[in-house]
Amino acid sequence: MNPKILEITISGRVQGVGFRPFIYNLAKKYNIKGFVTNNEIGILINAVAEESILDAFYNQIFIQKPQSAEITSSQKNSIASTEIFDDFSIRPTTPNLLIDIPLTPDFAICESCSTEILDVENPRYYYPFTTCTQCGPRYTITKKFPFERINNSIDEFTMCGNCSKEYTNNDNIRFHSQTNSCPNCGITLKFTDNLGTILSQSNREIFKIIGKKLALGNIIALKNTAGYMLICDATNEVAIKELRLRKKRPTKPFAVLFKDTKSISNYLNINDLEENLLNSTEAPIVIIPIKNALDLAVNQIAPNLETIGAMIPNSGTLKLVMENFDKPIIATSANFHGSPICRSEKIAKKTLKVIADYFLHNSLNILHPQDDSVMKFTEKHSKKIILRRSRGFAPNLLEFKTPECNEKILCFGSDLKNTITILPNSNCYVSEYIGDLANYDTYLRFEKTIENYTRIFSFEPEIVLFDAHPKYVSSRLAESFVHQENNIHYQKIQHHKAHFAAILGEKNLWKSEDKILGIIWDGIGFGEDEQIWGGEFFEYYNKTINRIGHLDYYPWVLGDKMSKNPKISALSISDSNPYFRDYFDDNEWNIYCKAIQNPSIKTSSMGRFFDAIGFVLGFHQPISFEGEAAIYLGKIAQKQYSTSKKARIDYLKNTELINNCIPTKLLFDQIISAKTNGIPLGEIALNFHYTLIKCIEKIAVNNKIHTLAFSGGVFQNSLLVDLIIELLSNDFEVHLHENLSPNDENISFGQLNYYLNIKD
Repeated sequence: MNPKILEITISGRVQGVGFRPFIYNLAKKYNIKGFVTNNEIGILINAVAEESILDAFYNQIFIQKPQSAEITSSQKNSIASTEIFDDFSIRPTTPNLLIDIPLTPDFAICESCSTEILDVENPRYYYPFTTCTQCGPRYTITKKFPFERINNSIDEFTMCGNCSKEYTNNDNIRFHSQTNSCPNCGITLKFTDNLGTILSQSNREIFKIIGKKLALGNIIALKNTAGYMLICDATNEVAIKELRLRKKRPTKPFAVLFKDTKSISNYLNINDLEENLLNSTEAPIVIIPIKNALDLAVNQIAPNLETIGAMIPNSGTLKLVMENFDKPIIATSANFHGSPICRSEKIAKKTLKVIADYFLHNSLNILHPQDDSVMKFTEKHSKKIILRRSRGFAPNLLEFKTPECNEKILCFGSDLKNTITILPNSNCYVSEYIGDLANYDTYLRFEKTIENYTRIFSFEPEIVLFDAHPKYVSSRLAESFVHQENNIHYQKIQHHKAHFAAILGEKNLWKSEDKILGIIWDGIGFGEDEQIWGGEFFEYYNKTINRIGHLDYYPWVLGDKMSKNPKISALSISDSNPYFRDYFDDNEWNIYCKAIQNPSIKTSSMGRFFDAIGFVLGFHQPISFEGEAAIYLGKIAQKQYSTSKKARIDYLKNTELINNCIPTKLLFDQIISAKTNGIPLGEIALNFHYTLIKCIEKIAVNNKIHTLAFSGGVFQNSLLVDLIIELLSNDFEVHLHENLSPNDENISFGQLNYYLNIKD
């Protein structure tokens, strides 16, 4: 048979994952001639051999592909060519390509590199930036794509002779590794006090010192590969208390870094799903129930909670810290509460000198700082819930099939838990978690993220999409993009409709021929009637979304005060019930009651309803982080759910839901009555959750809708999700977020989906 040229294109997450060296070695194995290179849509291969050999080669690509690669599509065609190949080669990427591929996220340090940095005979002994084609920073250091050394910040470090030999040796794990470096040519460390005095620049000595400083109760600001972290001894209650005081973070839980999952199992009830996620290339924080606190200072780590956010080292730096300290450590973003994570030495020294006693700096230029991603599994049905989608996952959404669209679109998201989404080509990119834009530094990071994306993709938006809230800073920035001379068009999209669009898009439900009920519950969003929405029922059918019901309105009073103090929500929903009189001084009582009787705005917020129920059932302090009262409520309800066989009560069993509305005050009065009658708090809390699920069921049945789609921050509640699965999944088709967080992080993605699919 005559040899022929087979042209193969592979698309997906195939750049920055060792795909070209993998293809090179596979081709050599089959004695194939030709080349492999990056192109604008992924990987291009020209292969010359007999047909049977090419068929085997093609099939093995999918069987043996690199662990971190994700293939979304492929094509193969026989082509005519006069080119003669003497061998198989990796060709340089053509400059200035307009890339249309997923960006490669950061990968946790692999087992091979972990072994090297602890091997005293290895040249990379105690070199924390040891990486290979399968691990290390990617998106964090990207200047532009394709992912070549010249296009990332590692290019600031010229490879030495040994690193160059590894790079060109096809038997080496660093063959064509774009992040290759070593102690002789790579990133440097320095350890200083908080005045900037250098105490050591020797890697081995630095990590020994860190172990000693942690043992003394010191707080250290440590630059990891995605930004600075603050660390201290997780068994030292005094040190953690001091960290809370300095960081201005009174009660929000801290994550804990353990040496490995075996160490975690000594403290926490870790299951196989959680262990696999922790050991994955994404290596997120995973929230796990406490088994035995042992020496952990749990009351300071996670006050009033029965879970801990656990992580294991995702980088060489953290690996070496844990080698020199034999206890778990606190590992939290290096910032003040509400501010973005620090990325540079200059910013860290200025911002963190009043928090950290010592600093570990490195010379890596971090271009896209990211927090750690955070996830959990529900207790009964092991349903994964993403609480924060960032390092390891952003900015790709490989599961989303982008509709054909010739417009370049920029979506600005929400002001809380902000992300941005762009559509510069046939791929959709959802940014890492940015944060709350009320913080000025976070707003600057938001602006910088937009700037970075426009640079990476040589992207100028033709359409900008943003929240309909007139006072959102994200919306005001979006409006500033629109000028007559630049011909940029815009659309305002209602917050909860964006949430609904996000779950419809993620689960590919837009082409459904059946009606879909959207249950969208969160804290706040500006409604189309200029009230504050948050407990919404929508119907999707035939490219239209209509609001068909909601939580009954109650007065929205005192603005942000209501979000920070659950007793105000309780007073408002109860219509100034004297039951709450003792929780207010005379001045508060008079002012608040007057505001409730004459409200200028009303709300259907489910988030504030959870706050109010939490207050009735014992959560009496001001809220220091979002969802705190709801977490308390979920905790006492979860305990009842896990241990009691007692029949649950639907507090609205015999109540008709007129106009698909949940009667807020009636349900709240039932809660107060149960509390007054001495019903155990956990039982009341569980019955409240149960009643909400039965309300969803009633509205779905009454409207003859079989498909249910859930979004909004309330569905971060593990118990609520387990109850949805238990009580609704047998009779309804249930859709919950799996690849995005249900909270406001998904708003930007929802804005894109709404624009692409809804007829307004």
